[in-house]
Amino acid sequence: MALTNDLEHLLSLLAKRKLSVAILSVLHDGPSRYSTLHHTVSQISPFTVHARTLTDTLNHLCAEGLVNHHQDDDSADYRLTAGGEELVDLLAEIKRWSQQHRASGKAQPPER
Repeated sequence: MALTNDLEHLLSLLAKRKLSVAILSVLHDGPSRYSTLHHTVSQISPFTVHARTLTDTLNHLCAEGLVNHHQDDDSADYRLTAGGEELVDLLAEIKRWSQQHRASGKAQPPER
């Protein structure tokens, strides 16, 4: 039962926070400063990216342990945690699976 709740929580996070997948994808390429992240996410997202929405989503991803806000004396950036890296890898597999099954033209009924 806990697995179902965890999975539902994750799917809810990704669905309700429309920029989550785009942010995770950008950070998969490496750490990014806020301004660069905002610009890159704006280019790949089909949604208008408001600074407040980006900030709220980043804060939520940090609270979920998927993203880390790294700060030192002269700079700050966002980067994926180990859990965030694993999630991006899983999302890539889900994307591959989706493309494969969509390309087949129809979903296969479950075997009984």
